[in-house]
This record gives sequence, structure tokens and C-alpha cells, in this order.
Amino acid sequence: MVTPIPCYLVLFTLPSAMAGAAQPTEDPLVLGSLCVERRGDGAVLVSWSTIEPALGAVRARRTDEPEPFRVQRASALSTGHRFELDDLSPDGSYVFDVESIALDGRGASASSRPLTLPVPSGPGSFDPRSSGLLEPWYPVTLSFQGPQASERDDAPNPFLDFRLTVAVTSPSGRTIEVPGFFDGDGSGGGVGNVWRARFPTHEPGTWTWVARFRSGNNVSVSLSPNTGQPAWFDGQTGSFQIAPASGQAEGFYRHGKLQYVGEHYLRFHDGTWFVKGGSNSPENLLAFAGFDNTFDQGGLDTTGLLGGLHRFAPHVADFGPAGLGSSADPLFVSADTGVDSRGLIGALNYLASRHVNSLFFLPMNLGGDGWEVCPFVGYLRTPFDKTHYDVSKLAQWNQVFEHAARKSIYLEFVLGETETLNEAWLDNGQLGVERKLFYREMVARFAHLPALYWNLSEESDFTPSAMTQFADYLQRLDPYDHPIGFHGYALPITLEYPQWTSVLGDDRFSTNSIQAVPFLAGPAVEKWRSDSAAAGRKWIVGFDEQTKGLTDTNAAELRKRVLYDVLFSGGQIEWYAGYYPLPLGGDLRMEDFRTREAMWNATWFARRFLEQNLPFWWMEPADGLVNGEAGTEGGAEVLALEGYVYAVYYPDASSTGTLDLRSTRGAFRLRWYDPRSGSFVGPERSEQGQRLVPVGAPPADPNEDWVLLVQR
Repeated sequence: MVTPIPCYLVLFTLPSAMAGAAQPTEDPLVLGSLCVERRGDGAVLVSWSTIEPALGAVRARRTDEPEPFRVQRASALSTGHRFELDDLSPDGSYVFDVESIALDGRGASASSRPLTLPVPSGPGSFDPRSSGLLEPWYPVTLSFQGPQASERDDAPNPFLDFRLTVAVTSPSGRTIEVPGFFDGDGSGGGVGNVWRARFPTHEPGTWTWVARFRSGNNVSVSLSPNTGQPAWFDGQTGSFQIAPASGQAEGFYRHGKLQYVGEHYLRFHDGTWFVKGGSNSPENLLAFAGFDNTFDQGGLDTTGLLGGLHRFAPHVADFGPAGLGSSADPLFVSADTGVDSRGLIGALNYLASRHVNSLFFLPMNLGGDGWEVCPFVGYLRTPFDKTHYDVSKLAQWNQVFEHAARKSIYLEFVLGETETLNEAWLDNGQLGVERKLFYREMVARFAHLPALYWNLSEESDFTPSAMTQFADYLQRLDPYDHPIGFHGYALPITLEYPQWTSVLGDDRFSTNSIQAVPFLAGPAVEKWRSDSAAAGRKWIVGFDEQTKGLTDTNAAELRKRVLYDVLFSGGQIEWYAGYYPLPLGGDLRMEDFRTREAMWNATWFARRFLEQNLPFWWMEPADGLVNGEAGTEGGAEVLALEGYVYAVYYPDASSTGTLDLRSTRGAFRLRWYDPRSGSFVGPERSEQGQRLVPVGAPPADPNEDWVLLVQR
């Protein structure tokens, strides 16, 4: 008989009945994904995962009492641990301590953040469930019991023939219409009666909601509120409380929604301005063996990837530490491959440690380069496969995306690919039922994230009419008005791109995504920044793909040719990793993000310079203010708020020329910043305005690149 686990212990000892079992290993038991959920019937569900089979136990204790009043333990080994506690008093605050022990005696433990159970708000109401803190900007999920269905049902189809929309009203009276989704059994299973709406909250206080649930043929893709017939819980109302911010929020949740505010930069709700500096590769990031129902269908060469899928094995060691409540690293296992989430989650952790703050990826690449990624139950180009969605896979995706938000990573959802078959995969390239449903599922399941961009297509050659139809439907569906734009083919020397020209000034578009050769980086950003402003709607201009791939050896070259050229032209940047075999990898095969660490560091040093020293959102490119400098890589790049502050990048500081301050009175402070170390170097000096100021030599290495900061 197994000795019962002493649930009050945090560290485990080997139970006597197990003493002759396996010898303990040096690897710790990995615990993750601790989740505490309030259910509509008043019960609390506590769940977590372990990377290998283990016993589990949970204890509930009030925050004002040290001793647990409720203890549950399991008698069987498992990797998924779920305990339901149904006798907790309402209007109390609780902490849940969980513990697991493996067969060889290794243990792990964690504690949740405090959870307050509210007084029931009335008969028939549904309490919200939070995947984070019940405070501003964390996602809240409302769960409803609706019609029993399977993700493979076709008559009716739960994705097409039912529609959940929840009108959510804030304490200050603002109402948004949140699209909901079918969620199977609510725990990743594809069969059940759980329907959910997930959304962020932006202020503390009492929130109210009204559920609208309708049935009818293809009702889900209609934007008309009266399509179909009311059904099941239609008209259900309720309320819930959001607490004031506790200071525990992580990543982007500290700042709130990232939004377009009519300028060339996005701004968070709390006023923090955003500069993108991320990775454009691998575009098939979600072709990950740790997800359910994910298989390589062919496409371009993925030699070296086992089964044609990513495992990100070099980043398994970057996973964790797990088990810290809602901030735990998500731990799940593919039902098909047995691969767990540690590689991908570890990769996000590594990127965040290098301050990489954006990722470019495709949620559907069938018919494109990779042919491994889709949200559907199947990979066939049939109406059935294209209108039925994989509930468990999408739940796993959401865990990854919410973790990215906690790690301050902006997600660029690239909703299409340039290859002809991918463009035609949904509705033969038109806006029909299949594409509308695809957009709806992406919005309903993921638009609650604080920072994302709907990129309609990679290297788009859709017609302008199609792009505006796509953007219009998506914008009307998305209650949070996330930025919409699209990626272009490599720009010609003229920098023209007719598809962008056709939508300049259109309020459905707020950004673009440039592909170009390195020497066109700055001019391309400046042109489309200027053209969009002249059309009356400023774009956030992204230089997302330099056609010379980033490797492990060319970071210095691309820093001088591209990085500062883009940022000091007022743009955003992501790095394309080229097309290389493993172990270096690239566009489809990059497994180890450390191979590009030199550029992650350089990009962070550049971003940090902007964010800590400049009102960059007010500044404009002004290269003509510097004259007589060395012409290497096109000469100096200048970002300026004339009369107040100037930032000058010299790719080659052997000759620095003069800075034109003739229009400005007063004294200015000059300091040198080293883009290789990310620090200011040497003494500062003072210069008077109303003249051409000789810049002089940097404090060291004049043949290298330098940044000059000039402040009034």
C-alpha cells in the first residue's frame, strides 16, 4: 500500500512502499499550467500538469487562516491532475496549494494566487472564469452550457450553425460585442456542451453581460444580430467583479491593450509607446510536434526536422520554472506524438530574455510553403475539413499565445500566404463562408490578447477589392480594433506597391509589412510613412523581411545596413532568417533562436536607446540635417524633434560632418552611444545652437558605427 502523501509538506520524501522502486534521477519533476477556475455551479476546479506520471494532491486554505480546511489527493499516477472542490464558502478568499510526487520520489509543488469567491449574483447566472488575475486587462472567460455537440458534427455544425455573442458592459457604461466559440467539453475535448466568450477587462468594478445565442444555417458568419433563431441560453444576463490592479500583472498585461491612435507608432492603454523588434522566422512556428493533430503534409524541404515538425529541442532547458499560479509555464502533451510543450514555451522564454518582442507566423499554411499548420480537424481541401475546427489544438494554441503576452511578445497573425493554392484554399480566394468562419474563429478565440496584428497575407497579390472586403469583415468582427494590414512582395527600386497605394487613407488599414533588399530599408520606411500621412491615416510601417537572411555571422553587417536605418526612419522591424539547412535553420527550419543572438542583442540595444532617451513618437526622419559625413551604407540616419532632440546614427564614424542647428537657440548636450554594447561611452559636451555644429570623433573605434544623442 502506498503511504498517503502528507499534504502539508512542500518538499517530498520517498514513501516507504516505494523505497525499492526506481532510483531518483537528477532531473526535477516538472510541474506547470496550474489553473484555478470558478465554475457556474459554484465549484472550483484546480488543475495542473506534470511532465511524467505522478500522484497529485491539493489543499484549499483561506487567506486569513494558515491551516487547510479542504484536502484532496489522488490514488493513481497521472500527467493531468484535476480536482473539483465544491464546498467552499462564497465571499471568501482562498489559496490552493498543489503537490505532485513521481514514482521515484521526486516532488514539486506550487501555490495559486488568492481567489475570491463572490456572493452568487442570482439564479441562472454564470460566474466568470479567469485564465489570469480577475483584474484589469487579464482575460475573463464566460462559460455556458448549450447544445451537446462534437467538433465533427455536420447537422448541425457547431461552428457554423450556432452563434454565441456576449454584450459586455464596463462599469463606466461602454459595451462591446464579443464573439464566442464552441469549446467541446471545456477541457480540450472535442465533444461536449461548453460554449465560451473570452475577453479582456479594462477597469475595476462591476461588469454586466447579456448572452445572445442563435441557431440557423451558417448563422455564425453573419454580422446581422437578427440572423437565425434564439436558442438555449439566449437572453441570459449576469455580472461579475473586477478588482483594482494589484501590481502582479505580467508582460503586456501591465500596460493594457496595444492600440492604433492615429500616429506612426502603436500605444498601450496606459500611454506606453511600442517599438517592434522581433523575429520573422520561422513562419511555420505553429508546425510544432507538441500540438495535437499537427502533421507535415509535404511542402518545401524540411530535412532535419523529425516528421517535418518543429520540436525546438535546444530550448527545452529554457522552460520554467513552472508552477507559479497563473504565471506557470504552460505544460501540455500532444495526444498524437507524445511531445510536450517545453520546447516551444522555452523558445518564447528565451526570446523574451533577449527582449525580442514580436513574432510573425501563419495559423494556416496549407497550400503554401510548409503545409503543416491549420486550425481544422483535417488537412483535406474539402468543405467538411475547412468548416470544422480542432478544439484541443486551439486550446493549446491559446495557452501559448497567452504565455507570449505574459512575456511581452506581440503576435503577428499572418492570415494567408502568397502561394496560389493557399490563397485559393478558402472560398477559392474570395470572402465566403469558409474565410469568414476562419476569421471569426481567430477573433473569437484569440482577439482577447492585448497585443496582436491581423496581417491579411504574406506577399499579398490579392486584388485591392478582395483585401478591402477581407479587412472590412475582420474589422467589423473584432471588438478591439486590432491593427490590420498586409505584407508585400520585395519592393522595386521605385518603392512602389500598387496594393498599398490603393488602400492609403482607408480607415480599415493602419499598418503595412515591407519586404525589400537591405539598402532600400530606410527609404522604403520613409516613403510609406510619408505617403500614409499625406493620405490622412498614418501607418505603423513595418520592415518585416530583409531579403538577405539573418545568420549567425552577419548581425554586424545588417545592424549597419538595416537596423538603425529602419528605426531612425520611424519604422518597426522584424528579422527574416533566410533559407538555410539545419543546424542553422531559417524560414521553415529554425529550431534554435540562439543562433541569431547577436542580432537580438543589437535590436534590444537600439530599442532601449529609443525608449529610454527619446520622445520617438513625436520625431521625424531628417537625414538632411547632417552633412559631410562618411557615405558608408548611405551615410548618417537622423531622427529628430527639431529644436529639442536629435538622434544621429553613423554606420561609419570616421567622418561625422556637421549637425545643422541653425534654426534653434540655446545650449545642447551631446553624448555618444555604442550600438555594440548598448551603453553611453565617454564624456558629454555642450554646444550652442544657431549654427552648423561640428560633430567630432566618437570616444573610440571611429571606423565603427556610433549613435550621437543631442538634447536641448
